[in-house]
Amino acid sequence: MSLTNKPVSEDTATKLTGNVPKGEGDYSGAYGGPVIDAFTEMGSASIASYKYEDGSNGFAIFSKAWAFHVDNNNNFIFTAGPPSQGGCGGKMIQKSEAIVQKTGSVSTHVTGRKDDGVTKQEVKDGGIGESKLPAYSLKVEGDILLESVGGEVVVKGDNITLNALSTLNLKSGKDINIQAGDKSGTINMNCSKFNLDAAFFNKNISGGEYSTGSGENKVEQYNPGATTEVSTPGSIKYTVNGDYEVGVTGDYKQIVNGHYSLSVDKDYAATVKGDYSTKVEGKAKQVFNGINKTSAQQETYILEVGVAKKEIPSYLITSGSGVKLETTTDGFLVEIAKQASKFEINEKELIASVGKKLGELSINAKESKLSYGETASISMTAAETRIKGTLIYLN
Repeated sequence: MSLTNKPVSEDTATKLTGNVPKGEGDYSGAYGGPVIDAFTEMGSASIASYKYEDGSNGFAIFSKAWAFHVDNNNNFIFTAGPPSQGGCGGKMIQKSEAIVQKTGSVSTHVTGRKDDGVTKQEVKDGGIGESKLPAYSLKVEGDILLESVGGEVVVKGDNITLNALSTLNLKSGKDINIQAGDKSGTINMNCSKFNLDAAFFNKNISGGEYSTGSGENKVEQYNPGATTEVSTPGSIKYTVNGDYEVGVTGDYKQIVNGHYSLSVDKDYAATVKGDYSTKVEGKAKQVFNGINKTSAQQETYILEVGVAKKEIPSYLITSGSGVKLETTTDGFLVEIAKQASKFEINEKELIASVGKKLGELSINAKESKLSYGETASISMTAAETRIKGTLIYLN
């Protein structure tokens, strides 16, 4: 078979070079394209060879439905559909046992399916449901390895979904950065269990941090020198509907620059195994109303002081000025050594006694009496004075 230089039609020249501007003269080279130096037809197919003024040349085999073109820049052009460099209307099917490609670069431009890939429409839930085919689809029965040596891998799209039927692993040799918008997007994570294993966990939150749900919150620190610190220019509020327990094996210290208030609806108890000290720079007041009707204690206020060293008082009050004891009802009673000695003051009388059946002083509205046991006494009333004793000396 030999190729002969046959005049080419305007339609054929356009298929070879694209939609070129019209010119004058013969078809060959008249449209701003190459000069056809050989052309022949084989049934519905055409074969052409051409060249440009700079000496470059090309070769093409084409029909009205497909084309194979080697242009003057050594590009291989496959066209499935009406052949031209600007369009494609058919499919290119490649089937083989294996494909090996080695090239300087690969560029693929997928323009999308006709009708946006819609293959089926049906009325569903009062609307129209559509079944669509993707513009680009890759299906592999087996493993996939995508590797970029010394470069970057960029995947871009309006929406990107990674669907792992079992496990999704994200692994980086250094850092992993996740950004949702310009600090205006949202990151949503849904799972039954979230495990984090890191040397340091830093959070920089400019808005707020919120946790909701009925789950537990537990912090365990195993480093003996570990610390937990909360520093805020605002307020901290805890609302606990159940119990609240704080266990401290070391020192416990509270520093309050403002007011300190403690409100307990039920009982309050404090146990100090060491020494106890309270210092108030201002004034102090304690009020005990004794309105708890369910308490087993009958007295409103009980102060129990242990035994001190010999000749050292167990209870000491030091006042810079006078000391005043005031009761609205009943009186005041001091008992020493299980009632061996006592001092009692009430609305009607004053009684002071030392030892059982020993010295006693009593003063009431009717009588003042000083006695020692049952054998000696001095009693005074408004009408008389009586002295009683085994021996009475008047000087």
